[in-house]
Amino acid sequence: MAESDIRTVEAARAHSEEAWRELFDAHYPKLLRYFRSRVGSAETAEDLASETFVEAYRSIGRFQWRERPFEAWMFGIARNRLLTHYRKQKPATAELHDVEHVRDEYLEVEIRDVLERLPPDYRAAIEYRYVLGLSGEEAAAAMGRSHGAFRALLLRATRAFKAEYGEASDEAA
Repeated sequence: MAESDIRTVEAARAHSEEAWRELFDAHYPKLLRYFRSRVGSAETAEDLASETFVEAYRSIGRFQWRERPFEAWMFGIARNRLLTHYRKQKPATAELHDVEHVRDEYLEVEIRDVLERLPPDYRAAIEYRYVLGLSGEEAAAAMGRSHGAFRALLLRATRAFKAEYGEASDEAA
């Protein structure tokens, strides 16, 4: 962990607005991508990302430096927020979308469907690395794995995704 990250988090613990602004700027885009890959609405994704920061602000006093970066702690909060969201959610109803967005949304849904058919650790590895854009080291830390173990997992996950996507494409043809 970089010394500047530690200073920023410690300043956030002391309720420094500037530190929270830095944390927000550093982590909000990745959290938003995480939620956008999991929910159908951009507004819902924004709400969940914001709620994640509210919860982080409330519970920063319980944060402990371990062998994981601060970002891993934030994604733990994000996963909990997502679970809460799904528990509260009523069955989704189909929505009509603008014609120009249909193709992009179809691909998004198709990819999400393929990811959902993968084992949870494969899905998480792919999301952390490719959807959220975390480095291999950051993704490994977020999953509680060594970098080497994460690379092996990501390789298996990528192969499984390609195989599953190929089967999905064959079924659609």
